[in-house]
Amino acid sequence: MRRSRALLGALLPCLGLALACAGLPGGQRAASEEEQREYAAAVAPLPKNPREAQRRLEAFVEAHPEGSLSDDAELRLAELAKERRDLDGAARLYREALASRGDRADSARLALARLELSRGNRAEAASLLRGLRVERLPEPERALAWRALADTAPDPESRVRWLVRLRDATPKRDAAEAVSAEIDAALGEMDAAALEQTAQAIGPNPPAGRALLRAAELELAAGDLEAASATLERATRLPIEPADAPRLRSLESRIAARERAGRAGAGVREALPTLASAAERGDLSTDGARGTLGVVLPLSGRFARFGEQSLQGVLLAAGVFGGEGRAKQVRVLVRDSAGRPELAAEAVRALAAEPEVIGIVGPLLAAESAAAAEAAESAGVPLVSLASREELGREQVHVFRVRALPREEVELVVDHAMGELGARRFAILYPRDAYGRGLRKLFWESVEERGGEIAAVASYDPDATDFARSIRSLLGFDLLSAQEKAALDEREKLESRARRLPPAQGAKLLEQARAMTGPDGAPLPPILDFDALFIPEAHEKVVLIAPQLAFHDARGIHLLGTAGWNDPALVSIGRDHVEGARFAASFFAASPVELVQRFAAAYEQAYAAPPAELAAQAYDAANLLLRQLAEGRRGRDAVAEGLLEVEAQPGVTGVLSLAHGGRKRPLLLGVDHGAIVELE
Repeated sequence: MRRSRALLGALLPCLGLALACAGLPGGQRAASEEEQREYAAAVAPLPKNPREAQRRLEAFVEAHPEGSLSDDAELRLAELAKERRDLDGAARLYREALASRGDRADSARLALARLELSRGNRAEAASLLRGLRVERLPEPERALAWRALADTAPDPESRVRWLVRLRDATPKRDAAEAVSAEIDAALGEMDAAALEQTAQAIGPNPPAGRALLRAAELELAAGDLEAASATLERATRLPIEPADAPRLRSLESRIAARERAGRAGAGVREALPTLASAAERGDLSTDGARGTLGVVLPLSGRFARFGEQSLQGVLLAAGVFGGEGRAKQVRVLVRDSAGRPELAAEAVRALAAEPEVIGIVGPLLAAESAAAAEAAESAGVPLVSLASREELGREQVHVFRVRALPREEVELVVDHAMGELGARRFAILYPRDAYGRGLRKLFWESVEERGGEIAAVASYDPDATDFARSIRSLLGFDLLSAQEKAALDEREKLESRARRLPPAQGAKLLEQARAMTGPDGAPLPPILDFDALFIPEAHEKVVLIAPQLAFHDARGIHLLGTAGWNDPALVSIGRDHVEGARFAASFFAASPVELVQRFAAAYEQAYAAPPAELAAQAYDAANLLLRQLAEGRRGRDAVAEGLLEVEAQPGVTGVLSLAHGGRKRPLLLGVDHGAIVELE
C-alpha cells in the first residue's frame, strides 16, 4: 500500500498536465491538482477499508459536484454498492455518472447496462447499449462492451458481428476458442441468406469464410447447385481457417460431382426402384469396415424396449456377434438418451468430442432427434436418424434419415391404387386425432395431385369400437329427406324378412329390396360412389372396421392403409373382410428378397427371436455408415460426402437415397388368399 501511494504521488503531476492539455468532453474543465490529490486521498483506503473509502468519496462528490473527477468518484461508489449487493443504489449512482456527461459517461453506461443484464432486464440493457460509444471506452473495457452487445443482440447476425470483435479483443487462447464456439453456434442458427449477409458485414475476417461455407452447404442440401457454387467461389476468396480446410475440399468435390451428374442428365429425380429390382444390382458390402460408430438411443425410461431393439440392429450390422462381422473391425460407443431431447443433444456432443467417432446412429423419437440433429450439425458429425421427421436433413448437411415419411407411404399406396387397381374416386375414414387428421390431409393431397378425386370423408372418435354412424355417413345415409327415410325403412323391413326365408326365396327378396329407389328414382344408400377406402389406423381398429363395412353392404371396394396394418392379426382376425387390402410397410420379415432373408436369419441366430422393425431400421442406418468405412473414408466430412452420394441403395427396410434431404421407397404389402404378401 505504501509503495502504491508513493507511485500515485509521483504520477499526479503528470496526470494533471495530461488532463489540462487534452481537454474534456462537454466543455468540462480539467481537474485541478488539488482535486486530483483529494480524489487520490478518497480512494486510498481501498481495498482494505471500503466503508472509509465510501465516506471520503461521498464527501468528494459533495465538495466537487461539477468537477471532472466527480463521475470517477460516482463510478467508484457504484462499484462499492455492488460489492454490498445494493444493486438499486449502484444503478442510481451509474445513472448520476451517466447524466454528468463527463469523460466516464460511456463507462457508466456500459456498467449500468451490464448491471441490468445481470438482473435479467435484457431489453433495458439493450436500450442503454444503443447509445454506447465504444471508441471512448478505456481499452480494458471494450471487451466487456463487445460481450454485452453480443448478449443483447436481437438476432444471430448481429450477435456474430459483436462476437467477432470480442474474439479479436480476447488475448487468452482458451477464452478466444470459447468465443469461436459461440460464433459457430450462431452461424448454425442462420439460413443461407443471413449467412451471406453476415459474411459481407464482417468483411475479410476468418468467420466470414466459415459463414459462406455454411451457406454453400445449405444451398447444396436444398438442391440449388448454382447458388452453392457461386457462394463457394466467394468463400475461396476469403481467409479460411485450417479447421475449415477439409470442409472446403468436401464442398468442392460434392459440387463438382453434382455438376457432372447434371451434365450427364442425372439431375431428374426419377421414382426410386422397388426393393426387388434395386437388390438385383447387388446390395453394397460392408466387408473391411474399420472405425468407430456412435449410437444414441433411449435405453432407459418409457421407450427403453424400443431403444434396445434398435441397438440390436446396430450391433448386428457392426458384426459384434461374429458371422459376417469377422470381416469388420468396428467399435460401437453407446449413449443413453432416455427419450429426453436435452440428454440426446448432450450425448451427441459427448460422442462428437471423441475424434475417432466418424458418425452416429440415432436417436429414435421425434423430439430427441430434432435436438440431436442440431447438436450434430453444430459439431460437424454425421448423424443418421431413425425418426420419421421431414425436417431432418432438409437444411442440415450432416443429418440424414433412414425411416420412410408418412407422405412417402401414402404416395406409394395412392400410386399403386391408381396405377395398378384403376381406382379414381376415393373415400377416407379416419380417427379424429393428430395422426388421423395428418394422414387424411396427405392422402387427399396425393390423390388430387395425381388427378384423382375424394368422393366421401368421415371420421370417428379414436376410442370408438362401433363405427356404424361413420360408415353410414360415408355411404350416403346422412341428409336424407323424410320420403327417402321412409323408403329406406321399407327396404330394411324387406331385408329383415328375406333373412328369415329359405335361401332361394330370401335371395330373390333381397334382390328386390336392393333394387328399390327413393321417391325421385335416385338410388338409396348405401351409395358406393368410390373405388377405394383409405383408413389410417392400426391393425387393431382395422379388424373391427372391416366387418362393419361388410355389414353395411360396403363391398367390392379396395381397402388401403399405412404401416400400422402390418401385423399377422390383420388376417387372422380380419379374415375375408380384409382380402385384397393394400398398405405400405417399413419392414417385412417374410420378404423373398435375399438381403432381407439374410438379415432375418442372422437376427434370429443372434437373438433367438424374429427380427423387429426397429432393429431393421437401425441395421440399415448402421450399414450406411459402415459402407463409408469399407470404402476407405475416415474423416467426418468424407463420410458425410459419401452419404450424400447414396442413390437408390437397397436396404432391408426399402430403397433409400440421401441427397436433397433424403427419399425412401417403403415396401408395398397386400392381403392375398388370407396371407400378407409383398407386392413389389
